[in-house]
This record gives sequence, structure tokens and C-alpha cells, in this order.
Amino acid sequence: MQVTTPEEFVQYLHQMQICTWRHQPRLPWFPSLEAVTLWNGMDVTMNTWFWKDDLHIERKIFYGKLLAPDTPVFVSLDLLPYMIAAQGDIDAHNLHEKGQLAVNAIRVYEHIQRNGPTPTQALPWLPGSRMLYLATLEQKFLLTKYDITGRTRGTYGYRWCLCEEAFPDSFAKAEQIPVTQARDHVIDLLQKHAPNVTPEATAKLFRWQPL
Repeated sequence: MQVTTPEEFVQYLHQMQICTWRHQPRLPWFPSLEAVTLWNGMDVTMNTWFWKDDLHIERKIFYGKLLAPDTPVFVSLDLLPYMIAAQGDIDAHNLHEKGQLAVNAIRVYEHIQRNGPTPTQALPWLPGSRMLYLATLEQKFLLTKYDITGRTRGTYGYRWCLCEEAFPDSFAKAEQIPVTQARDHVIDLLQKHAPNVTPEATAKLFRWQPL
């Protein structure tokens, strides 16, 4: 399948269930949007820039930094409940008490919890890497992009909201899926793309905590 439009990308993601934006040399087996478009490298970034945001904001797909702060990942709405459930405990305060969520991250989470969707620049940042803290919150399905603040240079940015408020149906379904079943489902999916991928490697990839 060759993807040249946002609609075709939604179809592709429905087939693959999960993919990265650009090809990842460290994960050569992982599906990517770049692999099925006419564009390579920065060309795929430029030509599909608005796809990632518009399709996510329209709640047709999920988009987040699930692998690393510099690695955008797309998830189909069919897979999303399993990805959420596979994380296990995603209570922000529990995670903070366990040492799995930094002070900067919990402060940002609590601000949005109190105030609702908030632009990036208006979040209560302490010293440190914004990208890292936001990626941590995205990986745990605590925060996600609500919408964009503009489409021109100088105005382009994001407003953030609680992930459960953006995708309530997915969270409701996730509550009905046992963690072990969710993880097995994700592992089985990845093994369709790379049979040698182990449960241990999958757990490390998505930062799943031991049960």
C-alpha cells in the first residue's frame, strides 16, 4: 500500500495498528509511515506535518512520543485500549510516589488536571527538559495533545489535556482488559512484524513495569 493522503494513512494504520513517523534504524522491523510514502527523510516530515496533528485532534488516530522524546508513534484506535491497559497503573500520583514520575512531570499534570487544556508555554515549568517530561507523560497515557495554537510560524504550538478526557472510549475499554491480556496482545502484534521480538524486549520498548 502506498500512502499519499491522510485518509490513506488512517487505512494503513488500521492495518498495521502501530507505526512510527520515520523509519527507525534501531528498530528496522517497526512499521513506519515513511516506508509507505513517496517521501523519504525530511521530505516525509514536511509533507505529512499536519497529518499527525489533524488526525489526532479529530480523534481518528492516537499520536504520541511513546518510544522516546524524539520518536513519534501512531496507534490505531483499535489498539489504543490495549496500549493503555498494558501500562498497568497509570495513576499519576501513584507513579510519582513510586518514583516513576518526576516532580516536574507531576506538576505539569496537576496544572492541567486543575485548569483544563493548556498551551505548552503556559505550563508551570521547573528547570529541565520540557520534551523529556512531556514524553514521560505521553508514554504513560496521562497527557496528550488537545489541539494546536496556530498554523503559521510563530503561532504553531500545542495545547495539552488529560489523555483520558481526549479518548474516553479507549480508556473505558482499557478498564475491561486485564494487564497481562493487554501485554500479550501487543506482543503478538509486534511478533507479526518481527517474529524474534521477545516479551522482554517489548516490555523494555514500552517501559512496562513488572506486575
